[in-house]
Order: sequence, then structure tokens, then C-alpha cells
Amino acid sequence: MRQKLNTLNEIYLENMRLKNLLSFKQQSPYKLIAARVIGRSLDSWSSVVLIDKGSFSGIKRGMVAITYLGLLGRVIETTKSTSKILLISDPNLSISGVVQRSRQEGLVSGTLGTHLIMKYLPEEADIRISDTIVTSGLNAAYPKGLLIGKVVDINKEFSGLSRYAIIKPAVNLSDIEEVLVIIQ
Repeated sequence: MRQKLNTLNEIYLENMRLKNLLSFKQQSPYKLIAARVIGRSLDSWSSVVLIDKGSFSGIKRGMVAITYLGLLGRVIETTKSTSKILLISDPNLSISGVVQRSRQEGLVSGTLGTHLIMKYLPEEADIRISDTIVTSGLNAAYPKGLLIGKVVDINKEFSGLSRYAIIKPAVNLSDIEEVLVIIQ
């Protein structure tokens, strides 16, 4: 009886996630391909997930991956039936971001931890804790306005000439099970 209850609970949770994903896909201005996460990188030096769709489904290297909650990462490799996505938490991935309220630009990078860092902010930058950070659209690969996360802390660089912000990603990168890839 307990096993049946656990199975039904898993089905219910999956149904809720897929319902949110489908709703987002129908309302999105982008052409999207839905996929399931089927694997993760085993090392702690990179943040990569493997999805069950590849070039046969139209996915190509460089395409952007999202969830209904926000930006997830970028496709770095494809086979006919699978693709690898480098998550925004990886330090090798940088994205041009903008503070939604003030339009202040900066470069958002991963830290291999649970937060991101927005660098190259001028000393007088108009940025506050709880500000929303979105993609700036300056890089053609990332459409303008995709949600990256919220500012949780602001500090000065060691040199004292600029500031940086710590950002909590909108997507909990440790528990993603389904993704959407933007077809360009």
C-alpha cells in the first residue's frame, strides 16, 4: 500500500511539472522542444546535464535551454538522440545580464556553487538586493528578457574600482527533470 502511494505521488508531481511546462510552452513566443534530463556530470568541476533529445529532433550546439522558471544553460554537444547542456552555474559559461529595474548591465557567470556572480558593475551602479536579473539580448544566442535570477548580495571588488552582485538563480539547478530548448 505504501509503495502504491509513493508511486501515485510521483505520478502526481510529474503531472504538475509537465502541466506547467506545457502551459509555458503554449504561451511562449519561442519555438521550443521539450526534453527529459537523463543524466548529470559525475565530477564536481562542471555542471552538465544530458537530455533525451538530439540533432534528430532539431537541437544544435549553441541553442539555449530554459524551464518555465527561467534560464537553464546552453547546448554544448549533440548526438542524434541526446544533447549535453552546460548549466549557468558552470564558470565556463558567461551571459550578458541586465538589472530589470535600472537597466544596469553586467556579466553573469557561474561559480560551481548554488549562486551566480554578476561582474563588471561600476562603483555607482544602480543595483539593489532583490533586483531581478534578465538576459540583456546583447548576445544573439540568448534572447532578451529571459529570467536569470535575483540579487541576494552586493560587494566591492578587491581593487575597489567596481562592484559585483551575488545572484540566486531562478531555476533550482540541482533538481531539474525536464527542460525546454529554444529552436533558433
